[in-house]
Amino acid sequence: MNDQDKRAVEGMARCGIDLEGLCASFPKFPREEIEEIFIAPRKSIGSWSAPEPEIKTNCS
Repeated sequence: MNDQDKRAVEGMARCGIDLEGLCASFPKFPREEIEEIFIAPRKSIGSWSAPEPEIKTNCS
């Protein structure tokens, strides 16, 4: 996997895609390699699983 591919995987992981979706998006690459790249940015933002949607309410 070249640097551009790694950045693409990392970017998608930061956007909230789950590991299964990421593996499906990059079928040519080994799951272990994708998982290794997936874990690093998710740990750095404090979200190992997919982010939960946040509902905001305007009470004015």
